[in-house]
Amino acid sequence: MFEHVVLRRAEGGSPVTAGQIAESLLYYQKVHVVIDRGTLFQLVKQIGIDHLKLLLKRPELSAVYCEENLATHTKSVGVTQFHDYLAFSLGGDQATKLNSPEERTAYELERQGTPRKVAREFSKWFTNRVPMRKYTGNHFVKGGIPAAARRDLSDAEFVRDAVRQAIAALSEGRTVDDSLHFELMHTEQGYCAFSNIDFDAINTRRAAMVPPLDPVTVAYLLSNILDARADLAMASYYGGDFVTSAVTSAIIRTRYSEVLRRSQLNLESRQQFVDVVLPDAPSLSEAIDAGERSIDDFFRLLDKGGRFKSWLGAVNPDENLVRAYIREITSEPSIQGTVAKTLRYALTTALGFVNPVAGLVAGGADSFVVDKLFSGWRPNHFVVKKLLPFVRGY
Repeated sequence: MFEHVVLRRAEGGSPVTAGQIAESLLYYQKVHVVIDRGTLFQLVKQIGIDHLKLLLKRPELSAVYCEENLATHTKSVGVTQFHDYLAFSLGGDQATKLNSPEERTAYELERQGTPRKVAREFSKWFTNRVPMRKYTGNHFVKGGIPAAARRDLSDAEFVRDAVRQAIAALSEGRTVDDSLHFELMHTEQGYCAFSNIDFDAINTRRAAMVPPLDPVTVAYLLSNILDARADLAMASYYGGDFVTSAVTSAIIRTRYSEVLRRSQLNLESRQQFVDVVLPDAPSLSEAIDAGERSIDDFFRLLDKGGRFKSWLGAVNPDENLVRAYIREITSEPSIQGTVAKTLRYALTTALGFVNPVAGLVAGGADSFVVDKLFSGWRPNHFVVKKLLPFVRGY
């Protein structure tokens, strides 16, 4: 369980955050990050260049840099809009010509306030350390990702199902009427869409949210199909669990549900573990992204978590993580009496009703440590002494 995970997007399609990477590093044996421009500059802003370099040097982490941006280009001819997929890299401005990823990265860092010398030194280090791959090349899929996504658009049934799933995910799981109509016509100008989707109603709800969400358009929906193709290509290429946005995950599941099944099972297992064993505490990613814990604090936690990570890696992927955890911490022959029986009873209840017994499970685990009922290491040693204080801020 939790052998290898690939991170490309955070929830909502946002760039990957330091907190998301940190939480994955704690639970998974290996973490691979697909870094695009958004994620790169998000991490520089969030933890700084020096800490980003330390993060990229971690033996548990690998990365690939995809400098190209995937997008849906829209042009209007009269009142009709035509759409097509493309990938592009920023080449500077009228006064500056940028010929390499190193130059483009340094230029963007300078624009965001990084001193020129620091920007150039980091850009050179980064482009030498992290391999770069192109979405338009043959690395992930023959012919490139935009071409593969165009082939997806030729499947009318898939497009209709993908749009339905995307709208449901964007509407927080609301049921989408089966009468939804969405059809593409391919022309020399691009793809022209015909649909009965009430974009005004959808966008009115999104505008009323706090904070307001970007409006949904035909181009937005097509971009999610493009991102889903990119995610699928990378999930197939790298293997392991794959973490991306809810919308693109929903689109992938319309055709290739088995690709993300293991990822979803592990996500649910990890969330249940947190709810039961770390009740009423923020997640590790929340603690870091909110600034309550620094990346230096996390590095110290991670360096002390080797045994815990090894234990996680040894858990049978067909077994429930909470069940494995409770069995492990109550398996010593010397553990007898009320505490062990209470925990075992709480386990069976917790698997169906997390919150009412979560504190009981965590409290029982804590009493095991305090009373030193174990003769050897158990996973709750790390959870209670290290992880719980970390996320609770003491």
